[in-house]
Formats: sequence, C-alpha cells, structure tokens
Amino acid sequence: MKRQRGFTLLEVTVALGIAATLAVMTSQVLRQRLAVQQSVQQHQLGALCARELEARFAVEQLWPAQNSLAGVLVQGPGSCHWQLQMQGTGVRDLRRAELSLFADGERRESLGLYQLFLVRP
Repeated sequence: MKRQRGFTLLEVTVALGIAATLAVMTSQVLRQRLAVQQSVQQHQLGALCARELEARFAVEQLWPAQNSLAGVLVQGPGSCHWQLQMQGTGVRDLRRAELSLFADGERRESLGLYQLFLVRP
C-alpha cells in the first residue's frame, strides 16, 4: 500500500483557521495602536496650543473688556481653534479664564480644556 504525501483537507482547514485568527488579532492590535497614537498627537497639539496662548496672553498683558474671546492659532501643520471664557476670582486684579481648544472650526473635536489666570497689567 502506498502512502500519499501532502496534507489532508482537515489539516489545511485547521492551519487556515489558526492563520485567520492570528491575522484578526494582529489587525485589532494595530487598529488600537493607531487610535491611541492619534489621541496622543491631539493631546500634544492641545498642550502646545495652550502653552503658546498662555505665553502670548502674558506677553501681550491680555485683560479683555468682554468675558468671551475666540480665535485660531496655527501650530505647525495643525491649527487650534480656541475660546476663552473669563470669570472672576474674588481678587480685584486677577481673573480666571477657561480655555477651550478644538481641532476644527465647528468645535466638534476637542483638544482639551485648560484653566488660566490673568493678572491685570
């Protein structure tokens, strides 16, 4: 009796099932890694924009007459759309400002919310 060489259909099916399972697991890990990386990049952009705006406000000695300001800050390849809400602190020459940062003009994609304190010049 001759023995045939090669794999049986069952062995090939099991090997393909294992390979497919590994491929799905790998793709899920890569997709999750890319999502985390994008989130970290947005957080870094928000932190950079917040620091830049805080420095500009200090240098320009910002003390706005109205309680709300907004603008756009270009930071490298991206831009930050910001909104500043002013609030009192109980101290005459000190105001608390809530700085909201967004990646888009429609304010759908938040980059962060920061608290700043502005001193009257």
